[in-house]
Amino acid sequence: VIKFIRRIFFYDEINQRRKLIQQLPVNPILTRHSRQVLDEGYTIVSDIVEVGRLAALTRAAESKMVRANSEELHEITRNKNFWVRLLDEDMVNGTLAIDSPFVEMALQPEIVSIVSHAFGELPRLDYVLLTLSKSTNDELSYSQLWHRDHDDTRVIKFFVYLTDVQDSKDGPFTFIPASHSDKLGYRLRSHQTDEQIAKRIPTEAIVEMKAPCLSAFIVDTSRCLHMGSRLSYGHQRLLYTATFISAPRIYPEPPPRFRLCGSESDLLKLLLAQR
Repeated sequence: VIKFIRRIFFYDEINQRRKLIQQLPVNPILTRHSRQVLDEGYTIVSDIVEVGRLAALTRAAESKMVRANSEELHEITRNKNFWVRLLDEDMVNGTLAIDSPFVEMALQPEIVSIVSHAFGELPRLDYVLLTLSKSTNDELSYSQLWHRDHDDTRVIKFFVYLTDVQDSKDGPFTFIPASHSDKLGYRLRSHQTDEQIAKRIPTEAIVEMKAPCLSAFIVDTSRCLHMGSRLSYGHQRLLYTATFISAPRIYPEPPPRFRLCGSESDLLKLLLAQR
C-alpha cells in the first residue's frame, strides 16, 4: 500500500522510466531471459555478459581477494561473520565511482534490459557488493537461512561467481523457484530453517546454483526464497552482486551510493537514482 501511494507521487518519473526502456537493446534472447525471470524468478545469463567488463571485474576482484586472504582487509559488515565485504575501501563518502569495474558490470545494457523488462520499467541500481564467504563454526544465521529480500517490494539481483562453485561445500547460492516459493505466501520475518522448508517444499524443487567461475545469473530475490554462504572448512566463495529495485524506494532515501562523472544520460542518471 505504501509503495502504491508513493508511486502516485512519482507518476511522471515512472512514466519516463517506462519510456526509457525503449532505448535498451532487445532481441529474442533478452526477451527469453526476461520472461524466465517473470515466470520462474531466475535466469542464467553467462552467455550474454560482456567479455571486456567481465575481464575487468575479474582483475579487480582477484586483487581484492589476495588482500583479503592476507588479512589486509577486515570485515566491517553488520553481524555477518561468515563473509567479508570487499568494496568498502573503494568508497568515498559512501559512494562508488561509476567507472569502477564493479559498477560498470551492473550497467551493461543487456543486463539492464533484462531487469527492466522484468520490472516493466527502468529500475534503480541500489548497490553493488563483492563478498568473500568463508566457513565458520557458528550456527547458521541471517542470509544462511531461507529468506526473501526486503530491500524493497521488488528486488532483482545479478550475480557473478568469481570462484568455482561446483560443490555443496563451496556454498552455492541456493533458491526455490518462484512457482514453488509463491505457494508459501508472504512472511515479514521470512528467515526459516531447512526443517521448516522441508515440511512445505519438495527437495527436488530446490535449486543449488553450482557453476564454474565467471558464471552469471539473475534472481528475483524478493520472490524466490533463498539462502547461501554455507561453506565447508577450507572452502571460500567470491561473489559479485548488483541489486536492482523498483522506483521509488519504499524506505527513506539513503545518501547517494554512486558518484557521477558529469556526462551521463538521463537513462543512466535515473538508473543510479541521481535525478
